[in-house]
Amino acid sequence: MSLKQQTARALRAVAWRIERPPIRRRSQAAPPKDTGLPAAADSAAGSRVASWFFEQYPRFYTTSSTAPTTARLNLRYEAIFGENQDIFTDAAVLDLASHDGRWSFAALASGAKTVVGIEARPELVQAAAENLEKYGYGADRARFVAGDVHEVLGTQDFSADVVLCLGFLYHTLRYNELLAGIRRTNARYLIIDTFSPFMMGQVPNVNVITEDADEEGKAAADSYTSGPSVLVGRPNLAAIKTMLGPYGYRVERLSDWAGLLRDNPGTDNCGDYQNGRRVTIRCVDSRVGS
Repeated sequence: MSLKQQTARALRAVAWRIERPPIRRRSQAAPPKDTGLPAAADSAAGSRVASWFFEQYPRFYTTSSTAPTTARLNLRYEAIFGENQDIFTDAAVLDLASHDGRWSFAALASGAKTVVGIEARPELVQAAAENLEKYGYGADRARFVAGDVHEVLGTQDFSADVVLCLGFLYHTLRYNELLAGIRRTNARYLIIDTFSPFMMGQVPNVNVITEDADEEGKAAADSYTSGPSVLVGRPNLAAIKTMLGPYGYRVERLSDWAGLLRDNPGTDNCGDYQNGRRVTIRCVDSRVGS
């Protein structure tokens, strides 16, 4: 290569370095506040030690194959009921996707006057009725309806003080139907326990996936199902807040999972709560003064 050619190549290389845009390196900044990530616990150390509620009622460890792990079930009880004891006293409770009656029972044990559960799978409806009868609650206090949650909400009238939507929001995409049905109950409080993918940030988003309707812990087939799969979504916390607004609800607070995990070390199968992929949310009727 001649000296002239070498000089031309060197000049082209210098020009490329000058003209190209600077490399933007990925920031290591902390995530935005409203992503759903678990905040540092603001409760006093030792104040969130679990009562191990379900140890007194072991049938619930065996009547379902869905999330029966001892530690997880008991810590979820604390997040859902232990932290919200004030809203269950003498309350009429509607339990959506009531499964084997575990949370309906917990509501009654927390002071609720009556509970109505809606569950799509008949075998779980039977298990729920048997479980509650075994532990002293008959049809005068607890009633279970077999059917698709949306269809039952749309065709039957329910009056409730508290609605439980625990582990169901990510088994559906029919959010308008669901929230309209909840609104018709005139419930003052709504408790949601759900996946909330924090990686989707502060912009309202729904992660759309499919689930196998034949699996007990997945979405049940409904009138929109064609084939073995059900289309469902996982809304992030920003999307949940957006969806609640038009139906007159707002997020009041998140349960203190950071405190629960701090005060109950060694508990297993709670990683989704620890890393903020799942949250427990207390919502309140925004039209009523707090």
